Amino acid sequence: MLNKTYLRNRKSIGVIVFVAAGLLVLLLLLRPASSFAVSLESFKPYPVPVPKNNPQTPEKIKLGKMLFFDPRLSGNGAIACSTCHIPAAGFVSPTRLSLSFPSTMHWRAVDSVIDAAYLKYLFWDGRAGSLEEQALGPIGAPFEMNMHPNYLAARLYEIPVYREMFKQVFHSDVITPEMIAQALASFERTIVVTQTPFYSYVNGDKNALSKQALAGFKLFTGKAGCIRCHYGPVFTDHGFHALGVPELPLTGEEQKLNAAARHYFAYKAGIKDPSTIQRDLGRYFVTHKESDMDKFGTPSLIDAVGPYYMHNGAIQGLLNVVEFFNKGGGKNVTNKSKMLKPLHLTLKEEKELVAFLESLHGPAFVISPPELPPYSVSAVSGETIPTASSSPTSTGMELVKSQDCLSCHSIRGVGGTMSVDLSDKGVREHSISWLETQIATPGKHFKSGGHEVLLGKEVYNVMPDHPSLTKEQLRNIAIYLKSL
Repeated sequence: MLNKTYLRNRKSIGVIVFVAAGLLVLLLLLRPASSFAVSLESFKPYPVPVPKNNPQTPEKIKLGKMLFFDPRLSGNGAIACSTCHIPAAGFVSPTRLSLSFPSTMHWRAVDSVIDAAYLKYLFWDGRAGSLEEQALGPIGAPFEMNMHPNYLAARLYEIPVYREMFKQVFHSDVITPEMIAQALASFERTIVVTQTPFYSYVNGDKNALSKQALAGFKLFTGKAGCIRCHYGPVFTDHGFHALGVPELPLTGEEQKLNAAARHYFAYKAGIKDPSTIQRDLGRYFVTHKESDMDKFGTPSLIDAVGPYYMHNGAIQGLLNVVEFFNKGGGKNVTNKSKMLKPLHLTLKEEKELVAFLESLHGPAFVISPPELPPYSVSAVSGETIPTASSSPTSTGMELVKSQDCLSCHSIRGVGGTMSVDLSDKGVREHSISWLETQIATPGKHFKSGGHEVLLGKEVYNVMPDHPSLTKEQLRNIAIYLKSL
């Protein structure tokens, strides 16, 4: 038998080794970033991981895409996943905070779907460990889509096309929330970026990056130390850090609605007295550990087109993000990362970093919204069952919903908040005139991504072209708008 002295000495040695290992890790984190050896191979993309219990199939991906663009996944039938995750805007909404259900307000910025399939944790606080787990959260949240998942399953079952598609994909005569989540996750796993100037560079094209971007990459992996948290193919350590991001200066009703969302979230997270929570505590809401207070997940940098950044959209523009880190992050924050220190970058170096970050952007996503099935169409015959809703006016109304017009516009206060209300007389006349122009001269769309002033309100144009819409469909939309 081993004697007690031997065991005691062995235990002491184990403790010493453990402490030494911890100190080594700490030294690695705190050492100058310029000493990190960086292999370009480590940045090369790899195939999207797919869980064994939810294999990818073309039929499931098609179903998931239809669900992603279908506003009937929301309580008011006007908010789809694509309402906040707008493909033409990099699968985010160009607003500081995520869009929300009418009469409510979100409290965090929308997460991008791009490359989300690679992430170990989803949401800013990491409360979901898979796309399947993530999918149902926004659907059920009262300030997001406000739809009970079980009611949603029942609603989709009453749409013949969906009922038959779910049966084909899942070999079941019923529709469950879990099936909805799996289909959405399968589509979201196809939303990845594989072509960027930087990816071309790591694959051997040494002319893919400008001199400014190359200088930025050197700073990224050296003096600026970004590589400590942003590494690998999608540039994240899958960790959580407290940065001291400033709070949004909200006042009045916005402040109250934002607090209501925060308090509700704290209640769902099991906080004993949620009304006492005065700020977003991040990862703490998941773990309830004080060491996780004010920590938020490290986002991927691939295709991070903005224009707003951080968990609350507090910082606008990449140059301002770089400046924030150049100053050593924010102040007066619990558990602030020890890696955050002033970087002493010049303005020239800041712009070089931005040039590198922009080299991580891929081609703009061009995804045509699918044709959504009405309640009255048979997937077998393909024939429309005659109903009272087959008039041009009702057809136009369905097109407005299926083409995701309500992602940005609202009608009588229901829908998006990024643009003007289509029920307003002046806006309605302007929109009808615009539609009639498209009917007469196809292709005369305003430039997506630009700004224009409409009836005194500056609007951000993210509407993609709709070359697939026929003149008859455009005419029906105009007829519907005239009926408002």
